[in-house]
Amino acid sequence: MPSLRALDLGIVVIANRKGGVGKTVSAITLASGLAKIGDKVLAIDGDPQANMSLFFLGAGKGPEGLSGMLDAITEGRNAKLENFVRKSVRRNLDLLPAGDGTFRFRSEGGALERSSDDFSRILSEARKRYRWIIIDTSPSHGSLERLLLAGSEALIVPLEFQRFSVAGLETLLNDISEFPARSGRTIRVHALVFTKAENNVARVEAYRDVFASYGVPIFEVCKSEYVPKGLERSRTIWENAPGSYAARDYATILQKAFIE
Repeated sequence: MPSLRALDLGIVVIANRKGGVGKTVSAITLASGLAKIGDKVLAIDGDPQANMSLFFLGAGKGPEGLSGMLDAITEGRNAKLENFVRKSVRRNLDLLPAGDGTFRFRSEGGALERSSDDFSRILSEARKRYRWIIIDTSPSHGSLERLLLAGSEALIVPLEFQRFSVAGLETLLNDISEFPARSGRTIRVHALVFTKAENNVARVEAYRDVFASYGVPIFEVCKSEYVPKGLERSRTIWENAPGSYAARDYATILQKAFIE
């Protein structure tokens, strides 16, 4: 598979219509891993639950974040990205926090849909300063999630080996297939990442066959106690357990999916 670097794609959304599959963990791990190798990275917390913001910022509140920037866009005010970003949450890593999680309920009458072009333009401009923009999303299927997808160039889907993941993936892929007709641009479905993977489980082999039929490169991250332990301490896998199998698996994703 060609890497995102080889394809010159850098705005990557981490999405799945199903919750609890490791979207936020994957977004944090991939963003911090890319920053660790020296690339300049912007992580965007697009989930109103704001778990990524909590991980990097703790209990303290940062700038208005994504909600403030989208408020500015919909109201026709100055929406310069740098006014809403928290700088250097890790070396080479900036964060656009979620901000006010009630924003999606304040944006009525298609305001977010009408803001999609402006939001996409802001992200495209940001590519001049950041090699990578990694976007975390919620499992919802609303205007905010569609806006985040529309602003991206590539999609990575965290999954689990279970029946509901099949249905969620099909729904997401159907949405992505409609983008060319709606916007004239495509979003590359770049990889499936199976979090919490377990070996020696008979049903897993059957699911591997099912998901292979979609023709999207597949990666697996082993189930690891180090991941939840690190989250509790606001430490990435690179900080908490760099020698673990989970770190090894995420490093493989970074190398093959992003960098090679």
